[in-house]
Amino acid sequence: MEKDFRAVRKAKPAFNGKTETMTRLTSLGVVLISSVLVFSLAQGQSQIPSLNEIVAKVQGQYDAHGDFKADFVQESLVKSLGRKQVSEGVVFFKKPGKMRWNYQTPFKQEIVSDGKTLWSYHPEEKQVMVTPMSQAAQGKVPSTFLAGLGNLRLDFQVRWAKEPSPQENYFLELTPNEFQGSLEKLFLLIDRENFRILQAKIQDIMGNTTQISFSKTQFDNRLPDSLFTFTPPKGVEVFQMPGVSPPGKTGK
Repeated sequence: MEKDFRAVRKAKPAFNGKTETMTRLTSLGVVLISSVLVFSLAQGQSQIPSLNEIVAKVQGQYDAHGDFKADFVQESLVKSLGRKQVSEGVVFFKKPGKMRWNYQTPFKQEIVSDGKTLWSYHPEEKQVMVTPMSQAAQGKVPSTFLAGLGNLRLDFQVRWAKEPSPQENYFLELTPNEFQGSLEKLFLLIDRENFRILQAKIQDIMGNTTQISFSKTQFDNRLPDSLFTFTPPKGVEVFQMPGVSPPGKTGK
């Protein structure tokens, strides 16, 4: 059953206020972070490179791999509610711009994109929100990064979030050069040995944060494109955001 979002917004929302806020923060967070995820090759490093060298090495990793999968732990904080939520699951990412986030705890959720459309599915509510990727991120930088990393130096001002030391991983703070919707800052924790992204954190203009830590990363898995599409199960209510072409199949 498919509903136009404009038609249903006058009715009582299916999500309560707190749940909807956490859901929006979760979806926006993973879109922004997914848009700057990179792929890496193992490279040893015996001394601290310059900031420009680190950015170049992180940037250069993208071309080395076509996909990756990893376990993740996500910490989302809604500042106005003083509410923190910790989630865990598995993420899959594939060029160009395809992603799937399978949340396993504390509740099941799937966030899927084929690079053009974003599906956010909540099995417990039997509902799926369908949004154009161009609207989901609300900013130029995420859109330009859908095919990979984009250009950190062109789109961000990059600085040390913490002064580096030979024994620690590199912690970078990135500020958008142009207004990017709600995105205020992006923080990246970079492995000093291989320049992988170990942790990504976004902060929006309201002070809300989404931090995702990655582990058990595996590259070049030959992930099928079918993994990055979504067909609503039978009985699922579909909320269609303006700008999305009607899907070929919907839940009934």
